[in-house]
Parts: sequence; C-alpha cells; structure tokens
Amino acid sequence: MNSQRSAPGNYTIQNLFGTDSDTETDDSITSESELEDRTTDEDSMDAHGDTVGFSGEHAWEGGARTSTSASMTAVTSALQETVEDAETIAHQQDLRKRIMAIQSNDGFSAMEKAKKIQELMTSNWNTTQRSQSSRAALASNKLEHRRADFSVVTDHDKQRTYHDKDALILGCKHYQRAAKLQAHCCGKWYTCRFCHDEVSDHNIVRNLTSTMMCMYCSTVQPAGRDCANVRCGKRVAKYYCPECKLWDDDPRKNIYHCHDCGICRIGKGLGQDYFHCKRCNVCMAISLKGNHKCIERNLESDCPICGEYMFTSTTTVIFMPCGHCIHYKCHQEYIQTSYQCPTCFKSLANMSEYFKRIDAMLAQHQMPPEYATTRSHVYCNDCENKSFAKFHFLYHKCGKCGGYNTKVLRTCQAGEEDLILGKQVGVGGVVAAAEGGAGEDSGGGGEAGGLVTSQFDISPPFFSEDQMDVEQRRGSLAVEGGDGAPMVAGNGYEQNH
Repeated sequence: MNSQRSAPGNYTIQNLFGTDSDTETDDSITSESELEDRTTDEDSMDAHGDTVGFSGEHAWEGGARTSTSASMTAVTSALQETVEDAETIAHQQDLRKRIMAIQSNDGFSAMEKAKKIQELMTSNWNTTQRSQSSRAALASNKLEHRRADFSVVTDHDKQRTYHDKDALILGCKHYQRAAKLQAHCCGKWYTCRFCHDEVSDHNIVRNLTSTMMCMYCSTVQPAGRDCANVRCGKRVAKYYCPECKLWDDDPRKNIYHCHDCGICRIGKGLGQDYFHCKRCNVCMAISLKGNHKCIERNLESDCPICGEYMFTSTTTVIFMPCGHCIHYKCHQEYIQTSYQCPTCFKSLANMSEYFKRIDAMLAQHQMPPEYATTRSHVYCNDCENKSFAKFHFLYHKCGKCGGYNTKVLRTCQAGEEDLILGKQVGVGGVVAAAEGGAGEDSGGGGEAGGLVTSQFDISPPFFSEDQMDVEQRRGSLAVEGGDGAPMVAGNGYEQNH
C-alpha cells in the first residue's frame, strides 16, 4: 500500500507543477459552534499580547545602525530553525546511542530488547498522551463539587471579565459579550462555555443554559439579549440565539442560525451568502451550489489524522478534491510526506509532472534480470481500474491512466495472468484486466510515492512553497459552529460532481 500523500488544503488545486489552472474559487463558509475558535485563535492572541515583532527602526548605542522588521524577523526565524534542527539532530543521535546500548547488552533476551526499543521509540508519544489525559485530574472545577444551591451568587461571580481590558470591552478571550452564563451542570458562573470547559472535568451543553447575569448591573435573570433590570436595560450582545444560547457583541461579525445544522454560523444568512446542502448536511458558500462533490453527512466524521470529530471541531476543516474532510493543520503537516487522500487514497492534485519524473527515473534504473518475467496485478486509486505492470520494488504504473497511485493486489510470473483474470491473455504486449482496465505492460511499478535516490527529484515534499502560496489564496470554504468562533472551516479545493 502506498504511503498516503495529499495536497494543500483550504485552496483550489488544479495543477501543482506550473501548468495552467482552471477556475479559481474565492468562497467561504463558516460554522458557529465552530464559529468560536476563529475568535478564540485571533482574539486570544490580542488579549494575551502574544504577537511580538520588531517595528520601525532599532537604534544601538554609539551608532546609527538600523534594521527593518522584515529583515530582523527573517534572521530570527532562521536562527530559530537552526536551533530546532540542531535539537532534532542531537535527539536523534542520543536515541541512536541508547538503541545501540540496548542491542549490545547481552543481559537482555531478543524479546526484551525489542520491548525496550519500542518503549524508547514511543516515549515522546506516551508523554503527550499522558498530558492530554490529565485534564480531569488537573481540572479546578470538578462536577463532584457542584453547587448545592444554584441561587447563591458570590462577589467573585459578579466580577466583570474583559475581552479587551484596555479598551474596556466586556467578555472573555473567546467572545465580546456583557453577560455571564450559569452552567447547568455545576452551577458555576463563566463568561462562555469554553471558559468553563477549559477548567472543568466536564462540558457544558449550551442548549441547556437558562440563566445569565448582566455584567453591567450583576442582575441574575433568564437568558436573553437585553438586561431585564428596568434600571439597567442595556443590551448585552449584538447577536443572541435563544436555541444555541450564543451571545456575541462583536460588530465585525454577521451570524445566523441554521436550523438544519442545528447551530449558528458566521454569515449574512441562507440565500444571501450561504446555502445548506441537505446531503452534506453543512452550510456552504452560495457560489458552491451545484459545484461541489456531495458526500452523505460529510462533516459528521472524525479527522483521518488526529481523530477529532469534525462537525463540532473548533479547528479549521477543509474539503479535499475527492470530497473528504480533514483538519487544515493536520492537512498541512500531512502533505509534506504524502499526496493521497488519507481516506480514499485518491491523488489530491494533478500529479502528472511528478509521475513523469518517476518515468524518467525508472528508465535509468532497470530491475535485476531475475525479475524480468515477474508481473504485478495492480489497482489504481485514481481511475479505479485494475491492470498488470512489470514488477518493481517501489513503483507500479497503471496501464489505464499511466499514474503511479496504485496498490499491488498480487504478484505472478509471466503467463500466469490468465489464472488471475480468468481468461487467456498475452504475456509480452497488452494485458486486459477483467474489470475493464486495459493494462499496458509498461515499465515501473510499486506503490506510488516510494523514495528512490537518483538524479531525479521524486522525494517529498510534493508541492513547492510557491505552489502552496498561490493555491492558498484561492477559494476558502469556512464553516462556523454554534458558539461564535470558527470550529470548522474549509474548502479551498474546486469541487466537481
């Protein structure tokens, strides 16, 4: 089976190797419970002041030397990458020494050596898993400590929280709003459900929220858009959804509730800039109506890389050309070593130029004579046809479409093809596949994307930075989830039925 390889997400892919590209899309869909994390990512950066850079010119004592922010940032970035590379090399060298020490220890049996080496190789992953599973143990708000009397309001509960304290904008790092909500589960007061979930060993079901507190007058009241205190009467949020219990006072946002999705989404509304695809069960940019590949309840699945449920994910999600979904961040890391969809294994771009380089490489790398009569029966992930190809350690060429995105079904000797296909076929010329794929007995073979050292550059990454930079400017399909910051976003690929 091939190593899985995919193309860049959140942009339209047509040709990644300098050929003419077709229609570009510049669309976006956004999802609200999913909506919260665009705000989470962007606003938390502002709130915590994490954005650090050089601005203007920098002066040193005793001279008039100056440096622009761009050059300083480039130097800093280069130094950081050098340090990271050095740390990686040092870690790999240390790991190699420790493995060799285990192998040279005669006191261990072969099984004990294998076990210790496996534990050593997976130590970083195990550490990460332990840190992720420690949420319940480290949570300051445990469900077992829920309030006995939900009507009790402390002075701490009444304290105002700020989205931007310098500008005196009420809210939290996730939202602008002048209201706190009372968690239905534990009775504690938080500015939003994310603030609650971050410090708790349990999650809020936002639809069950029924009580809010106005941060202007500290009046506890039923959830609503305006303060019920007649002496206050202030509006606590520009947008309020009684179904999602979502408050958002950000004047830059347009938010609407989609009844089919059951959540709020960023946008002007259905029929204006978005439509709801009944089959995919997601809101999309209206320009994609009739111009995307439908997959039944597409977003209601786990990310094929990290395993997180994508419909309610707070991380940007994109649609790949085959129609399957994946987190944008997972995708960007994944395509460094793979060009196939991790779900269906189809190529995520026009790989013809890459396949031509494999052809050129194979023309100069002949197989040993003992494999001259060996054949491989292969299945092409792209054209979905079966055919025969000359045996190769890494690459097998599809006899139908000429691509190398194939997997080997079985290997046989010349003259045995009829036993596989159920009919007599020729050995030296064209071999017909039972499923309808014509297989030219051409050179090359193996599962697509294998690495071979040669004068031809066929190693990853498969997509250059320039190609990715151009493609990332193309259509974006943002989906927003039910809480005011982006939970799901994405398409960027051109979709065709």
